[in-house]
Amino acid sequence: MQTNPLAVGEHLTLTIMDFTQKGQGIGRVHGLTIFVDDGVPGDTVRVAITAVKPRYGVGRIIAIETPSPDRITPDCPYFGECGGCQTQQMTYGAELRLKRKFVVDALSRIGGVADAEDRVAETLGMENPCRYRNKAQFKVDASGVGFYKRQSHGLIPIADCLNQQVSCRAVIAAGEALVSEGILTPYNEARHRGELRGIVQRTSTQGDEMLTLVVSTWDEAKAQGIIDFLVPRIPGLKSLNVNINARPGNTILGKETRCLWGEPRIEETLGHLAFSISPRSFFQVNTQQTLVLYQEVLKAAALSGHEVVYDLFCGTGTIGIFLAAQARLVVGIEVIADAVVDARENAARNGVDNAVFYCGKAEALVAQCIASEGPPDLVVLDPPRKGVDAHIIELIHHHRVPRVVYVSCNPATLARDVKAFGALGYALKGARPVDVFCRTGHVETVVLMSKVR
Repeated sequence: MQTNPLAVGEHLTLTIMDFTQKGQGIGRVHGLTIFVDDGVPGDTVRVAITAVKPRYGVGRIIAIETPSPDRITPDCPYFGECGGCQTQQMTYGAELRLKRKFVVDALSRIGGVADAEDRVAETLGMENPCRYRNKAQFKVDASGVGFYKRQSHGLIPIADCLNQQVSCRAVIAAGEALVSEGILTPYNEARHRGELRGIVQRTSTQGDEMLTLVVSTWDEAKAQGIIDFLVPRIPGLKSLNVNINARPGNTILGKETRCLWGEPRIEETLGHLAFSISPRSFFQVNTQQTLVLYQEVLKAAALSGHEVVYDLFCGTGTIGIFLAAQARLVVGIEVIADAVVDARENAARNGVDNAVFYCGKAEALVAQCIASEGPPDLVVLDPPRKGVDAHIIELIHHHRVPRVVYVSCNPATLARDVKAFGALGYALKGARPVDVFCRTGHVETVVLMSKVR
């Protein structure tokens, strides 16, 4: 076995050749890969080696000798310390090209797609990739309100976040004031002491605000004081809630949520559709790009109005409801009961009467749904980052579903699943990356697969 000749503290000059989804540039020295935080492909940098592993090293930039043409100065003063963003140091065009490359590389290397370069379209990005998030999850401790530092559970206090709405400034300031004026004590994760653990902010397209205070313990006697303190400080506030999370660790929300003031929900629009959002509801964080993403799903689906569409990870029903106007019937299946309740309510709210939603595991319900609703002409998959279980892929094959639209948030598991579908006779027809999480390493991809044998 080759011995790694690198040494911690050693200084090296190298050229950044590639980039990872975690925000690390990739260079090579002595035939070994060196991962470099915040490197941009095309940079020539001087690095200090900070870690040595048998097959690779990790370096920290100490000087940029020749900057890449794609390197820019980050707009965010917290970049490099805050762990929220990975691509603030490069042009947005470079970010979009890299995200397409993530998909192409995964499909070719993991998925075995020989013509991946030809099958993957350009990444659809935003005109202005700033202030796009409709949800923020701020952490709180004695140092202030903010986000975790990179690769750490230590908090970096912030006054603003360029990915969030401008209204986050008022929320951060109000959270700090809650602590500084002694209304709530700040949480200490290591000791599991203190009250205020975090603040979850949701902002609708219309500018309505929902605030949820996450506390480790709740004293009802403090409710009115908190209402009187926060309501005047948050313009547009429509819903103020408290979520009680007494569990140790860094899980954000507990199981119990109470509405302290205002409405228990706010409304979000997606194109011509309206969705009801509760403190625990799942909704994509970039409303503008979610519409772009769903339009790509609709384009890939190529519905004529006669199809039965099965959505096997339907969540709160957003994709299925979006497709329903061009389908004969949408059948949604979701394992989380609260999400199914939301899906049914959202369908009714939008006057969608050709969508039905079932609660349970797909493998247990698909045969039953086929018996009652008919076989699917198209299956839509929008799984979590771990991808689709093999038995779901086998299930789709078993029922001879002719076409599958797969919405992925993880190129690696997407590629793995494309390979599994390919072994069962499904061919990749096309893939479209969509930039939903701007200034991060994450990329969403819409893939169409058709049964060819």
